[in-house]
Amino acid sequence: MEAFKSSSLAPSTIVNSTYSSAWTTNSQKFARISGGVANYYYEAIRVIVNTSGNYNITSSSNIDTYGYLYASSFYPSNISLNLIAQDDDSGGNLQFKFTRFFDSSVVYILVATTYSGGVMAPFSIIVSGPSRVSLLYTNTTSVTPMNITTATIASTT
Repeated sequence: MEAFKSSSLAPSTIVNSTYSSAWTTNSQKFARISGGVANYYYEAIRVIVNTSGNYNITSSSNIDTYGYLYASSFYPSNISLNLIAQDDDSGGNLQFKFTRFFDSSVVYILVATTYSGGVMAPFSIIVSGPSRVSLLYTNTTSVTPMNITTATIASTT
């Protein structure tokens, strides 16, 4: 009788990258796709993936969040342009979540905002996937494509 041989595959390594900030009276505002006045605080975050693969991007806040995901650039005056996806509550507990393949040759822009207008609160973005992801605050006050104005605020845990 042949002895039982056990083989196991090494589990996939999941790396988390985290970005933390807050929507405040100093935050930029825009009108969401659903229309209305420009009273939704938001933060545009450049997402740079070093390794192509499947990633999860999830918000974490004590309020109801809403997320938009763009390819290449984000224009606050034309928020439908370059839009890949939007989400409200897929992350559970009123948090947005994007689960998708991210290509390392594409720069993505995550716009994190609130479900209701005029709401301020701290929030975090957690990205999990096969490799570390750079998450960069991006100032979008100009009408030109995204310009990076600050350094990385991401950490790997």
